[in-house]
Amino acid sequence: MNNRLRKITIVGGGTAGWMTALILETELSRTSAPKDRPKICLIESPNIATVGVGEATVPRMPKTLRQAGISERAFFRETNASFKLGVKFCNWNTDAKGNRIDYVNPFAHGQLLEGLEPAEYFLRFGNGDRDYTQSISPHDDLGRLCKGARPLGQPEFEQRFGYAYHLDAVKFAGMLTKVCTKHGVEHIQDEVTSVELDEQGNVSHLMLEQRGRHDVEMVIDCTGFRGLIINQALGEPFMDYSDYLPNDRAMALQIDHPDPEKIESLTRSTALGAGWTWRVPLYNRVGTGYVFSSAHRTDDQAADEYLEWLGDSGKGATPRIIPMRIGRVRNAWVKNCVAIGLAGGFIEPLESTAIHMIDHAVRWLTEHMPTRDIAPSLRSRYNRQMDKLYDEVLEFICLHYRLGNRTDDQYWIDARTEMKIPDRLAENLELWQHRLPMPHDIEFATLFDYRVYQTVLLGKQVYDTGYGPGIRDRLRPLKKPIWFQWWKGAKVDLAQILKSMPDHKTLLRDIRGELDQPGFGMAAAMKPTVPMPCAEAVPCMIQNMPSFSEIENGQKDLQLF
Repeated sequence: MNNRLRKITIVGGGTAGWMTALILETELSRTSAPKDRPKICLIESPNIATVGVGEATVPRMPKTLRQAGISERAFFRETNASFKLGVKFCNWNTDAKGNRIDYVNPFAHGQLLEGLEPAEYFLRFGNGDRDYTQSISPHDDLGRLCKGARPLGQPEFEQRFGYAYHLDAVKFAGMLTKVCTKHGVEHIQDEVTSVELDEQGNVSHLMLEQRGRHDVEMVIDCTGFRGLIINQALGEPFMDYSDYLPNDRAMALQIDHPDPEKIESLTRSTALGAGWTWRVPLYNRVGTGYVFSSAHRTDDQAADEYLEWLGDSGKGATPRIIPMRIGRVRNAWVKNCVAIGLAGGFIEPLESTAIHMIDHAVRWLTEHMPTRDIAPSLRSRYNRQMDKLYDEVLEFICLHYRLGNRTDDQYWIDARTEMKIPDRLAENLELWQHRLPMPHDIEFATLFDYRVYQTVLLGKQVYDTGYGPGIRDRLRPLKKPIWFQWWKGAKVDLAQILKSMPDHKTLLRDIRGELDQPGFGMAAAMKPTVPMPCAEAVPCMIQNMPSFSEIENGQKDLQLF
C-alpha cells in the first residue's frame, strides 16, 4: 500500500510560512517525481498582519534564492533589497581607556598563516591602529565607505566577498507568495477557527471560517508567537529563556536615508541604556528599532530614549511596540505538527538568525520527510537537530552580554552578572581566558563557528580589559615576520579592492537595471561619504593606511612596523 504523504498544510503566511513553502517546493521538486510529491497548501489569515521587522539575513540566503530559481535582479527590485557584509556593533564595550568601541562581525575570515589562525597573530602582535576585522577582511572598510559587495556588471549571485541581504520583509513575503503559487502551492486566505485532533492526538482537521473543514495529514505551524497549533491545540510546553536573555520588548520605525545616495552595506547594532537598536539600510529607506528590557525601561521611557537617539529622523514618530516571546517550544515536531519560525521559538534578533533558522528547519524536515504514519525515530532525530540549532544561537547571543563591560546603566551590569549562560558557554569562557577559540571548542555550528567567536572576543577587546590576563605571554611561539609580511601584501590588496568596488547605491541601480537613467553611473560611486545617524563623519579613505596612489608611487612605506 502506498503510504506516502499526499498533502502538507502550512498554517500562517509571512516570511516563515512562505519561506517554508518555497524550500519545501524546491527540495521536493528536486528529489522526487510530481506523482510522488505531496501537495503543499498554505492557509493564511486575511486579518493578521505579519510582524514585518525581520529585514536582515545571513549568507545562506543567496544560495536559497538561487536554488529556488529566483532571479537576484528581480529579488532586488521587488523587495528593495541591499547588500549586507556583516554586522557593526557600536558602543557595546569600552576599551582600556574607558572609550566606547565599535567593531564589525564580517561575513569573511582571514586565511591561515603557516597553518595558524590570523587571530593568534593579531592577539600576539596587534596591527597598529587597525582592529582585528580591519586586518583580515575588507568588509569593515567597504561598509564604512558605503561600497557594494561586488563590481558592476557581474553575474547574479557572484560572491567575490561573503554577503547577505537587507530586505523589506512584507514585500519579500509578497514575492514568495507569487513564486510559490506559480509553482503550484495552493494559497487559501481564511481564518482557522478551531483545530481537531484524532484519537492518537494528531491534528486531523482544521475548521476554516469560510471553507469549513480542512483535512490534515501533516501540518506546519507558522502562526508566530501565538503558536496556534503547537501550543494551543497540542499543548506543547514553551521553554522560557528570560533567565538567559534580558530583552523582551521591541519597538520599530521606518525612516528615510540621511542621504539617499549613500547606503551602508552593514547592519548596525548600537547599544543604548537598556538594550540595543538595529539599523537596516534598504534601497529606499532604513528599518530601525530598539530591543530592550521591560524590567529596566517602561515602553514610554524606552520610546523617549530611542527617539532621542534617532534625533531629527524620529521627530513626531510613534514607534510600534512588539512584545517578544523569548524562548522555544520543548519539541518543534509533535505528533504530525512541526512548528517553524516564531511559533517554534525566537532568540532575539541580534544576529539576524530568524530566517536562517527557518531555512534549516525546513531543509532538515525534507531530510526526515515521513509517510502518513510518522516513525517516532524521524521525529526524535529532527527534534534533536533543532535542539542543537537553538543551543548554538542561544550560546552565541549570550556571549555578547556576558562579555560586555559597560557600567553606566544597571541594565548592562545585570545583563553581565545576573543572566544565566549555558553550561557549554561557561566552560568555553573559562578556557578562552588561556587561549583563543579553536575548531573543536564549538560542537555544533551552522552559522557561528570558532572564527566568529574569535571575532567577537577580539572585536570587544576583552583581552585588553581584564579578561584572560597575561594571555599573550601564554600563546604558542609565533614568528613576527610572518604576520607583518602577510599584512604588507594584504594592504596593497585592500587598497585595490576599495578602489575597484563601486558605490553601494550605484551597484544596486546596476542590478535593478536603472544605470541608464540620467544622472546615474560610476560618478556616483565617488561621492563623499556621509555620516550615519549618531556617528561621526569619516573621510573616504582606508583608516590608518596610505592611499592607493601613495603605495603605488612609493611615496609611503608599506611597512607600518
